[in-house]
Amino acid sequence: MPTIRSFVIAALLVVSFVPFAHAATTTTPPPSTVTTTTPPPSTGTQGSVTLINPLGTGTTLEVFLQRILAVVIRVGSIVVILMLVYTGYSFVAARGAPAEIENAKKMLLWTVIGALILLGAQAIASGILATIQALGG
Repeated sequence: MPTIRSFVIAALLVVSFVPFAHAATTTTPPPSTVTTTTPPPSTGTQGSVTLINPLGTGTTLEVFLQRILAVVIRVGSIVVILMLVYTGYSFVAARGAPAEIENAKKMLLWTVIGALILLGAQAIASGILATIQALGG
């Protein structure tokens, strides 16, 4: 018989894929192309070679990394919220048992540490970006 814990884990797995499904359905502008012309060796006509920017139109490595960080922050914040709800449930389900309350306290501690890591990653990325822009990069 499935327990509440298995339902919560299944819900966490389903909800964690929502931002990826949204990212897959968004439209992106067509990729920028660089066209060069070179004459083929056997004929006198000119051919063209098209190089496609895999990052998208006008996208730099900086923007690409910012997008990755934004996705990680979104997924992480959803997981943190769901873990806080599950931790609250663990406190209630402990029903005063000292061992179960201790486990719930540890779960709360690690959930808060994970949230602080997410917040710190965003703060460090913002600080690095501001420093680069101040240096004229």
